[in-house]
Amino acid sequence: MSIDKDLSGSIALTKLVHVMMDAKGKNGPVRGIFIPIGANLLLEKEKAIYMSVKVKVKEEADQFGQNGFISKTTDTNIWKGLNDAQKEEAKKLSPILGNIKDWSTSVNDTAGAASTETFTDDDDLPF
Repeated sequence: MSIDKDLSGSIALTKLVHVMMDAKGKNGPVRGIFIPIGANLLLEKEKAIYMSVKVKVKEEADQFGQNGFISKTTDTNIWKGLNDAQKEEAKKLSPILGNIKDWSTSVNDTAGAASTETFTDDDDLPF
């Protein structure tokens, strides 16, 4: 018998290689985060950027009420192309990004907005 679980969590994007920056938006400055694709060993495929993750789920919650964690991994296609030294560096780029909590009775809203446009430093942001 299968039991459905509703899990939620968060990911600390600042654990990736990044730069915090301000850019010009329609209504003034917009604070954002720049995450370089190559420096984080992210996969660019079919006009999208993917970050492979590992999710560890435990039956029992820990002392903080967490039921697991999310960590970054390196996509298999990228991993296969790395030499031993590069694989060691890739392991350093695989931090635990956040925790997971079991909210079996809550509603998980996954709605969001994404931009498919590419901007340069000279462009105003669309928001």
